[in-house]
Amino acid sequence: MKKILLSLILVLVLTCCAYAEFNVGILNKANSSEEEYNNAFTTDEVHNALVLSDVYSGNVKPSDIRVRFYDSTIAMQLALNKGEVDAIVVPVYVGEYMLKHNPEYTLKGVQFGKLPIASSFGFMEEKADLMERFNNAITELSNNGKLSFLIRDFVTGPNAANPPAVKFEKFDDAETIKVAVTGDLPPLDYVAADGIPAGFNTALLAEIGKKLHVNIDTVNVETGSRMSALKSGRVDVIFWVEVLGAIQDGREVRQSDITEGVIYSKPYYGWNQILFVGKK
Repeated sequence: MKKILLSLILVLVLTCCAYAEFNVGILNKANSSEEEYNNAFTTDEVHNALVLSDVYSGNVKPSDIRVRFYDSTIAMQLALNKGEVDAIVVPVYVGEYMLKHNPEYTLKGVQFGKLPIASSFGFMEEKADLMERFNNAITELSNNGKLSFLIRDFVTGPNAANPPAVKFEKFDDAETIKVAVTGDLPPLDYVAADGIPAGFNTALLAEIGKKLHVNIDTVNVETGSRMSALKSGRVDVIFWVEVLGAIQDGREVRQSDITEGVIYSKPYYGWNQILFVGKK
């Protein structure tokens, strides 16, 4: 009888403590260590300030979550496959892409943030004029409806499952802009199996190239090397994801990683939903 009771108590303890620590992988932060991030963002006060609503499977609570940093989404997936983490945190469009393409993956949680997250372009400060030209092109594409069409066609529509490649128009004797492509956030930043960049960001770059009458050259760069590629001059532009806050003086206030010497364009695509993707 004692053995049975002890066994039941053990089962209850294991069940209650199954998610005593729910380890999740996220992309590392330029201005925060893993320890600092966990100390700052796992408190109920901060969580409630940033998160509108969240739902996790099993017995997971926000206070159970512990974050581990990785240099890329690919590295996070490898960690998930090896059992180093219970789930990886990705933007909604990336999570949906993963769930469609990998039958071993399952949805472990959904979180809606109070602050929007957005994609923008990053430039060195000395290329502020190039950033303003990109801003003008983004504004024009937004105003004429082309940007919304690209989002529907490459992100939210059926093409998002297998993003097609887009050809860049070439102009004789025109300026060449080198843009880093990682392929790490499909179907936005995506590189096909043959090594050719495809998807939404490529399609947007093609339209910006036409608007600015410049030649766009894509350079394949590892996610963790984007900033060094930009600072070294290997590329002129990088893709960047950041959290946006309130609008001040007509501009979005950046809440996330800001690197000294780097400036960012106006956002061209945003969301406030992230997915926790795990294994079945």
